[in-house]
Amino acid sequence: MMLYSPPPALVALVQSSAKPVDLHNARLIGDKVITQENLRDYLTFIASDALQGRDTPSQGLDVAAQFIAFHLKRFGVKPGGDDGTYFQKIPMVKTGFDDAKSSLSLAEAPVRFGEGFAIDRGQGSATGELVVIASELGTTNVTGKVVLLGAEASDAVSSQALAAGAVAVLRSSTNQTWWRRQTVQTNRRAFWRMERTPTPEPPAAPPVVTLSPEASALFLASAGKSVAVSVVAKIERIYTQNVVGIVEGVDLKLKSEYVALGAHYDHVGTGGRGADIIFNGADDDGSGTVAILSIAEAAAKARPKRSLLFVWHTGEEKGMQGSGYFVDKPTVPLAQITAQLNIDMIGRSKPAGDTKPSNRDLSGPTAIYVIGTTMMSTELGKLILSTNTNYLKLNYDPKYDAPDDPNRFFYRSDHYSYAKKGIPVCFWFDGVHEDYHQVGDEVSKIDFAKMEKITRTVFLTAINIANLAERPKVDKPLNR
Repeated sequence: MMLYSPPPALVALVQSSAKPVDLHNARLIGDKVITQENLRDYLTFIASDALQGRDTPSQGLDVAAQFIAFHLKRFGVKPGGDDGTYFQKIPMVKTGFDDAKSSLSLAEAPVRFGEGFAIDRGQGSATGELVVIASELGTTNVTGKVVLLGAEASDAVSSQALAAGAVAVLRSSTNQTWWRRQTVQTNRRAFWRMERTPTPEPPAAPPVVTLSPEASALFLASAGKSVAVSVVAKIERIYTQNVVGIVEGVDLKLKSEYVALGAHYDHVGTGGRGADIIFNGADDDGSGTVAILSIAEAAAKARPKRSLLFVWHTGEEKGMQGSGYFVDKPTVPLAQITAQLNIDMIGRSKPAGDTKPSNRDLSGPTAIYVIGTTMMSTELGKLILSTNTNYLKLNYDPKYDAPDDPNRFFYRSDHYSYAKKGIPVCFWFDGVHEDYHQVGDEVSKIDFAKMEKITRTVFLTAINIANLAERPKVDKPLNR
């Protein structure tokens, strides 16, 4: 006998008319689902060495995104990204130089990139007789020539030589340390950024390169010889992603509005010195990443009146790129987002008796900084504080909850992207500590008891906001 399958429209109607969860039952669900054990399990993976510090963009970050999406599907959270997926794809671009195709030769003898020369700028190839200029251009005819500048020549002389008709400029060096730093800078100038508008092909421009001390000595003794130099610029493109999920509300009128919750799931990748080179980012912001994941798990079982929108932002460490992209190209109507709750670092506690200056502002085991409660919405601020007072009674420290905070923490995490669009926000933050952006930010140092309390409180706060009869009013102008 075939089982009866009700029409999707009927299922949606029944779900939409279900009774919204009240705070008592939401608390019971949160206390059952949001546990130290679950948070530890999630964070042990997110902050593992296997993810290589979750740089934006990187394979490790992509794996983290897949991990989040896998669990959202398991929880029954709806996809909120592009084309029915959990991912909002974000185009990234990097402009730099093609080391393999760029070249330099003296009298047809090649000079190796990275050993003999580094690229400053330019796009194109040039060949010409080598002219040596010690420090000043003077009246030397450089038209059609390749100019070699002495180490004492200023950058202005380089520009003068090009303006006077030189087809390329070589800068000499005498300091090995400075030269090595120059080669590193060549690589650092190429960085990934969001491609909001199409990036044009680099225009043709005379090559400018810097020689190593060894190559400088060789070229300085080779005036009049033929030099060929080629600088090849290149554009690389890749995609990264925000991860987006939705728990639909049950009120027929209010389910089209959203309470947004977010965290950034990226960190700063690798590059530490010594045996450990991985910036695991367990606190920053692995703690927020898995807290929001655990809240989504609880929310799937405790549906309030409004819908809950979960966004794991990419690229926060590169200038809040993911949240900036989301609010510019939202996957739900931005005007329907009633508030945004951001978690960025909630996993560390200042041990008793710790006198380290680097941990001076780290919050204790029962404390957390809340930022934004006084900034935009009096009503939202009061609700955030009262939810905590009536629940776990954490010490909500308002130290940074002011527009004149010299650290400007309110302006330094993803909630600010939403605030700039007029959406009232709040930000939970444990404070800067000795392992902030260091390789020591590892799971072994996380206070999971503290994380559990804060995560449960943020969950209950979101339910409280989502069940309001009216959305929180914005009654204060945003101080930028």
